[in-house]
Amino acid sequence: MQNFDVIIVGGGFLGLSTAYQLSKMGVKTLLLEAGDIGGGTSASCSGRAQTCEGHLDPLNIQIIRDGLARHETLEEELGAKYDWRKIGLFLLIRSEDLWQRWQERSAILTPAGIPTEVVDRTTLQKAEPNMNTLGLLGATYSVEGMLDPLKFSLAYANAAQRNGAVILGRSRVTGFEVKNNRILSVTAGNTVYRAEKVAVMAGAWTSKVTRLAGVSVPVHFTHAEALVTERIPSMIYHNVELADFYETIHGKDKAVAIGVHPQLNGSLDISEAVTTTNRLHKGVSAWGVTSISKELVHLYPFLEKVRVVRTWGRPTSFTPDEEPLIGWVPERDNLFVATSLVITITTVPLLSEWMALMIQGKQPPVSLEEYSPARFIQQLIHA
Repeated sequence: MQNFDVIIVGGGFLGLSTAYQLSKMGVKTLLLEAGDIGGGTSASCSGRAQTCEGHLDPLNIQIIRDGLARHETLEEELGAKYDWRKIGLFLLIRSEDLWQRWQERSAILTPAGIPTEVVDRTTLQKAEPNMNTLGLLGATYSVEGMLDPLKFSLAYANAAQRNGAVILGRSRVTGFEVKNNRILSVTAGNTVYRAEKVAVMAGAWTSKVTRLAGVSVPVHFTHAEALVTERIPSMIYHNVELADFYETIHGKDKAVAIGVHPQLNGSLDISEAVTTTNRLHKGVSAWGVTSISKELVHLYPFLEKVRVVRTWGRPTSFTPDEEPLIGWVPERDNLFVATSLVITITTVPLLSEWMALMIQGKQPPVSLEEYSPARFIQQLIHA
């Protein structure tokens, strides 16, 4: 039996950053990851630190704005480079309704500290001369961040270890010992670990893990596929996404919402084909790759002969109300969960610190009560 103050389950952005914050505060912390550290959904993303696409309530705007600012000094704090840089973003607008909606969003975001503007097709074409803009009215323009997601994960992991945290990959949690609504220990492999508190931060796998402790949390997921091209000369100058990304994929069995993200090495990260499934996996399909490619070549015809060198798939978690899930699980006195942040990379530097305080029983600077798992139990009671 090994004893810790806190056991974190999940070695992605949330788990690793929270392990860093807890160990920095002197908390004896163990992190258990079923696969490779940073090798799950976190490392399989495009590395975007999104800004203007979040929800418009004051709390979301604050954590996006202030979280983005933390990245400016975070590489120095963690003692590692993760290729942080700023890049312009164009969200392509294809209808009058979207044009009006983003005009309204811009009027809220810009005064709140997230500069956003709607530009016409001529302006878009000048900024992206190799883009096929036929059928587009224009785009929303903002500035966001980019990083290398695996380097980001490992920067947090190494910093946490330097502070004394124990980070274990290839350590799948297989059971919990529960007594009197309290988790007493966690089993991974042939080892039993005891802790005062347990935090499950396993992304799309969160519900699967909490069920081992006899608790069901409402975390759902879709499966997203993407691809990476060979290195090409610089002919795409911004991140490019659809302004109606979420509407394009929402409720569909299969859908493609094209996104183009230039990488520092000259390759392009292209996302994403989304399917509805009940199976957690990291595979790709012929449908996904070909559907993404078709949309991509329509948007940037010069890419027709460019080769795909890698593809990947990952589950993406979400909650029924599409808000984050952060807080204590009512059915267990010492079980904390965090997942489905919507805009994760941007907010992780800030929220991990606040979550570390919450896990210790302290109040964060801003209440996260509206993200508590208890809200779903209350909804069932009222229903």
